[in-house]
Amino acid sequence: MAAPARFLFDNDFSAPASRADAAQAVVMIAEPEHLQRLAEAEAAAYERGLAAGRDSAEAQAADRTAREATRLSDEAQRLASAAQSILAVLDTERARIEADAMRLAEIVAIKIAGSLVERQPRERILGLLEDCFAPLRAAPHLVIRLADTDAEPIQTELRRRVAERGFEGRLVVLGEPGMARGDCRIEWADGGIVLDHAAIVRDIEAAIARHLPAVEPADLQSGAAP
Repeated sequence: MAAPARFLFDNDFSAPASRADAAQAVVMIAEPEHLQRLAEAEAAAYERGLAAGRDSAEAQAADRTAREATRLSDEAQRLASAAQSILAVLDTERARIEADAMRLAEIVAIKIAGSLVERQPRERILGLLEDCFAPLRAAPHLVIRLADTDAEPIQTELRRRVAERGFEGRLVVLGEPGMARGDCRIEWADGGIVLDHAAIVRDIEAAIARHLPAVEPADLQSGAAP
C-alpha cells in the first residue's frame, strides 16, 4: 500500500509559480499625463459643482423674492381695501354730520327768527322800509299792509322816518286782520315787496330738501344707521 502524500501547508497555490509566470503590467498613459488629466477632471467637477450651487442659490433667492412680492401685493390690496372701507365710513359720517348740522342750523335760525319777530314785530318791518325809502323816494304813494295789531303803533314812527328820508308821496298804512305779526306787504304803483315769514321758512326747507340728497348717502336717506 502506497504511503499518502503529505499536504504542503507552506505552499501558496494562488501565487504564480515564479515572477516569470506573472502577467506583465501594461502602462496605458504616462504618469505625468495621468496626473494632469486627474487634476483637470477634479477642476471640471469643481466648476460643475460650483455652477450647480450658484444656480440653486439663485433659484432659491428668486423663489423667496417671488413669495415676498406676492405677500407684499396681497398686503397692499388688503390695505387698499381697508382704506376704501375707512374712507367710505368717513364719507358717510361726514355726510351725516353735514346733514345734521344743516338741519340744526335750520331749526335754530327758525326759532331765533320767530322769537325775534314775536318780541319785536315792528322792527323787522321798519328795517325793510328803511331799505325801500331811498329808491322809492319819487313814488307817488306807498301802501303798507301789516298785522292789524301793529298798524296803529307803527304809523307814527313810519311817518317820521319817511319825512327824514325825503319821501314826498302819500303813505297809507293798513291793518290786515289775517296777517301774521312781523309780516307786511309794501305796494307802490308798479311794484311791491312781500315779507312773509312762513313763506321764507318754506323756501328754506325746500332748499335744504333739494340739497340733502346730494349730501346724504343712500343709507342715510333711507333711514338706515351708518
